[in-house]
Amino acid sequence: MTVPLAAALALLATASPAAAQAWLTPPPAPPENPVTAEKAVLGKILFWDEQLSSDGSIACGTCHIPAVGGAEARTGAATVNPGPDGLFGTADDTFGSPGVVGGNAFGHFEPRGPFGLREQVTGRYAPSPITAAYFDELFWDGRAGGKFTDPETGALLMQTGGALETQSLGPLLSDVEMADTGRGFPALTARIAGVRPLALASDLPADVESALAVDPTYPELFENAFGTSDVTGTRIAYALATYQRTLVPDETPFDDYQKGNFNALTPQQERGWFAFTSSATCAVCHAPPLFSNGGYHSVALRPSSEDPGRQAVTGDSGDAGKFKTPSLRNVALRNHWFHSGAPSMTELRDTVEVYGTGVGGGFDNLDPLLDGLVLSSQDVDDVTAFMEALTDPRVAAEEPPFDRPTLRSERVQPNPRPLGWGSVAGTSGSAPGVLITPAPFVGADAFRVGVKDAPGGALGFVRLRRARAGGLVGGGGPAVPPLAFRTQTAQSAPIQLAGSGGTGGYATWSFPVASSPALLGLTFDAQWCVRDLAAPGGLAKSEVVRIVVE
Repeated sequence: MTVPLAAALALLATASPAAAQAWLTPPPAPPENPVTAEKAVLGKILFWDEQLSSDGSIACGTCHIPAVGGAEARTGAATVNPGPDGLFGTADDTFGSPGVVGGNAFGHFEPRGPFGLREQVTGRYAPSPITAAYFDELFWDGRAGGKFTDPETGALLMQTGGALETQSLGPLLSDVEMADTGRGFPALTARIAGVRPLALASDLPADVESALAVDPTYPELFENAFGTSDVTGTRIAYALATYQRTLVPDETPFDDYQKGNFNALTPQQERGWFAFTSSATCAVCHAPPLFSNGGYHSVALRPSSEDPGRQAVTGDSGDAGKFKTPSLRNVALRNHWFHSGAPSMTELRDTVEVYGTGVGGGFDNLDPLLDGLVLSSQDVDDVTAFMEALTDPRVAAEEPPFDRPTLRSERVQPNPRPLGWGSVAGTSGSAPGVLITPAPFVGADAFRVGVKDAPGGALGFVRLRRARAGGLVGGGGPAVPPLAFRTQTAQSAPIQLAGSGGTGGYATWSFPVASSPALLGLTFDAQWCVRDLAAPGGLAKSEVVRIVVE
């Protein structure tokens, strides 16, 4: 069965504006936020700066790596969300993006559901920002629409065309993705105004290096982009959106073919292109040249009870399980697909085969366009080959404008670095665990050293010492703020651990790091000590970790 021609033509007629062109053209920009080179490079710097997250561990770009099509590059158990049942290893598990360890409004670590005291994982696989500028609504469920309001004043700034601006701010305040609970824009903008741009990154792109050579601080970058040095939520959104509007993946073999180079596609890809627009009817929803119609459809890969999708936005039961049709550009670079990450699919061909079985994914509310659609094995192979012709080689190679810095989280040498010694077991027969997300950076309002897997309700403290041969040695020193201690050793005041049981205790010690270049490179060792009568000397101790201020 094929989709009726009338239905196909009707859907193609309502496709995105880009569908009117034979090949991809640059996206429109709202008049309230025109594209400028100054805003674009500021947005690029912000997009790749891990200092925008509460703990300095996550940048916007962490979950959107160009080499995998602008999606999540991390794989394995750390990217699994347990789904609605909250249990790992069951049928409703999905792939998502690791975010932050749970943090409360005081900046202290706190366990979060099934993730406990480790990085939380989003419930949906990260969509690509590379084609986001072409859509009127963003996120898988389209909850970010065209209206954009000032996040600090509530004033309506855009009536239409502001989906990118609206979407850009969501992750910055999400207490799963990048923020402590209750984080607001005053804290975020104050942080940005006081840190050194991209201080945690390396291998900066040429345009970023050039911009920072002239304007080395965020206030200067904002002044160059907007006329004054004020750092505001709206300006962050405008810059992030502008950067994404420069990401135009229009140098694919398909675009070259459409411009007259008929050798740009292989014979199999030409067959796939024909099937894509005819027998396979892919183009009904994945309308070229964007390869999306911007609509919402249910492939029925998962029960809608697990994730209602578009229904959560519209309240319409007919939208149950529907998700926004993504662009297929650069889809062959991805390691997972669909909103759930499709854990059972390991190859791009698997995603095409789903559409040719006649039953879709097998769950409820299957889109009628897919009901009864059957593809031959040859069509599946050919369409898969054609989809590989939608890869822009600049995206795959991370070349301009898709170039980026190396993030701190990608380094081979971790910071903090476990030293492999110093642990002392207590009541549970195991040593407490030290919990540190990224190392402190100059201008951080709170660097955290946490403890976990220790006796709940016990008293503990952190011991610090300037790093030298032999690491942490000797007893405690004066209870003064670290990074300003006058002797070689410092010790926190006693802290009562939250939680209960022999291994259910946890606590956080945090402190600000001054905006002083003199602190750069300061190296010290840290260790948690917890009162425990079953431990030698009455103190259970964590492993020692070495920390360098960046």
